[in-house]
Amino acid sequence: MPYSEKQLVKAPMKPSPSLLYNNLTWCAGSLVYAHIRQACTFPLAALGSSGVPVAVRKVESQHSDVIHSVVACAHNANSYLVLATDAGIQIWDKTVTHLLHVWALPSAAAPDLAPRHGHFARGVAINVTNDGVPCICFGTSTGAVFSLGMGDDSGKFKPAPVQLPRHHTAPITCVGTAYQSRQGKWTEDLGCHLVTCDEEGGIAVWEALVAAQAAGHKLLSAVAPTGVPVVAVAVRRELVVAARLDGAVQVYGLRDGKLRADLGAASRFITAMDIHPTKDLIATVSEDCSLGVWSLPMAGAKPECLLSVCWLQAMLTGVAFCGPTNDDVAVVAYDTDEVHVYKCT
Repeated sequence: MPYSEKQLVKAPMKPSPSLLYNNLTWCAGSLVYAHIRQACTFPLAALGSSGVPVAVRKVESQHSDVIHSVVACAHNANSYLVLATDAGIQIWDKTVTHLLHVWALPSAAAPDLAPRHGHFARGVAINVTNDGVPCICFGTSTGAVFSLGMGDDSGKFKPAPVQLPRHHTAPITCVGTAYQSRQGKWTEDLGCHLVTCDEEGGIAVWEALVAAQAAGHKLLSAVAPTGVPVVAVAVRRELVVAARLDGAVQVYGLRDGKLRADLGAASRFITAMDIHPTKDLIATVSEDCSLGVWSLPMAGAKPECLLSVCWLQAMLTGVAFCGPTNDDVAVVAYDTDEVHVYKCT
């Protein structure tokens, strides 16, 4: 799969993204990122020749809540944009026009917070439990993890989520599932597993057996905290792919939590990672201004760097596979009014 730094389209855009982990997502033909209290979206088709500005549509979060995560979740023919904020969860339709569901963080959780932490939700992924119920899963600053069930085709959500048994003691940074990593496409490697990660570097793998019960979520395996936060996580073929803040991308066994591979993807902090929905590829961006596209070390194969480029003096904060076949790679940077898209030829 040929990538080249010459196959680059640059487009001015305003406003610039907030400085958040994984602050870019691909949602039904559009790229979406967060700017403080707004979800900002524009269609990829709007990118023509380099230098032509794109028209960004800004959607204010309910009650002007500060956004901590923006994630697209797909299920069957439906796509949703989920905003995790300092007040809770907002679920919008794929056009970011209609607000479909709101759930507020319970105030009773506030006493559990460590003094240095605010109260917020962060990290979102869609899963399908073993009893066939699709769920939106997310974490919070208390280390709690929730699963919100939805109707299979109705697009309606349960009034309140189920809280999983307590495991994490540090704020959740990211959440992943095989279904999320496949962008809602059914494949042979899908299971009901949910992976949650925290600021202390701990990783937990859950079996989501019964959607409506906390007891229906069983801890399958765990990686002990390393002190290095996991900023992004994906699931692929019985493996957990975790990007850590220190620049490493580590691959663990889903069921046993054992380290399978350790990839030095960046020399500085990784700020975002995305996984291709159908190919065993990841894209990472980091504080050293670099974007890398990598093949994953699957079935004993060695990882290969397919693209390594530097966006000088830019604090990269979001990366997403996008385009008609999901092969193009989009990148955005904090306090920079521009988007870069590398085309796959």
